[in-house]
Amino acid sequence: MARLVVSVIALWLGLIATVVGGDLPTSEKPQAMFRVGVTQPPMFTLASALAWGSPVEVLLVEKDERGRWQIPDDLTVLFWGGATLEPGLGRQLTESGQAAVSLIDAAGVHQLAKRTPADWKAAKEDEDPHMESLGKGYGMVQTIRPEGAIDTLYWLDPLNAMAALEAITMVFQGLDQRNHWAYQGNSDQIIQALWELDIRVNKLFHHVGGQPFVVLQDEFHYLEQRYRLRTVPAGGSAQDIVDKAKTRGVKCVVAAEPIDPQLKSVLDQAGLNSVVLDPAGLEMPKTTGGYFQWFGKLASELNHCVTRS
Repeated sequence: MARLVVSVIALWLGLIATVVGGDLPTSEKPQAMFRVGVTQPPMFTLASALAWGSPVEVLLVEKDERGRWQIPDDLTVLFWGGATLEPGLGRQLTESGQAAVSLIDAAGVHQLAKRTPADWKAAKEDEDPHMESLGKGYGMVQTIRPEGAIDTLYWLDPLNAMAALEAITMVFQGLDQRNHWAYQGNSDQIIQALWELDIRVNKLFHHVGGQPFVVLQDEFHYLEQRYRLRTVPAGGSAQDIVDKAKTRGVKCVVAAEPIDPQLKSVLDQAGLNSVVLDPAGLEMPKTTGGYFQWFGKLASELNHCVTRS
C-alpha cells in the first residue's frame, strides 16, 4: 500500500506554511470494496486520509435542499455526529436501519456541556431565568440550554479528532482485516501530524491566552478549553458590543457568521479588529490535508486578530 503523506501546517509568526511531503499517488489505488459515509467535513478529511490506498471509499454525506440527509443506499457504515449534533439524521437512521457510529460518543472524545446564559452574562433581578433572552441586534443569542446538552464542535480540540479517528480506524480494520496494519500505519501518521499541529498551535497561542477577545456566537468552547483562551460574549446593538469590548480591554471581535457591514463599520471606527472564523469547518478543503489547512488557518487568523495593534 502506498505510503500516506499528510499535509502538516507549520505556524510561524502568525503565518501559515503548508508543508507537503509529496503528492498522493493515484495509479495504484485499488477498486473500492466498501463505501463509508461521514457527515462532518473535519472528520471526513481525516477519514479520507486514513483510507488512502485502501479498498474503502469515503463519501461526505450532506443535506439536500429540503434539509434531509442524503444517505446512499449502499453505505457499509455511516460515521455521524450523534443525536445531539444531528437529531434529524438520528430519525432517518432509525427508519432506514443504516449501520452508524456516533463519533462524538467515541471513547476518548472529551465532551463539553453547552453553556447557559448564566455562564455568559450576569442575571438581572427582573429577568426570568427560565425565559429566552434575545440580543437586541447583533451577536450572541442567549437561550436556556436543555440540561445535559453537549457542545457539538468537538473537532476544535485536536485530541478529540485523534480519539474519533481511532474509532474510525477500528471500524476500517474490522471491515478489511487483510489491510489491518496498513490502516494502523496511516492512522499513526495522521495522529503524529495532529500532535505536531497541536504543539504548534499551542505555541502560537502562548501569548494570546491572557488576552480576552469578544465572541458573537458561542462556537469556540473546545478551542478555548484546549488552549486556555479567554472569551467575552457580547450581543445587542453595535454600541453595546463596542462598550463591552472597551470595558474588558478587548482588541478583537470574533464571529462565526458574516459580520453585518454596519456593525463592521462601527467596529472599525472604534479601532477594534474583527475576524470571521469557520469553527464548523464548512469551508475547509475537502481533501486529505483539509483538516490541517483549516485548523492552521483558523488559529493563525485568530492570533493575528488578537495580537494586531
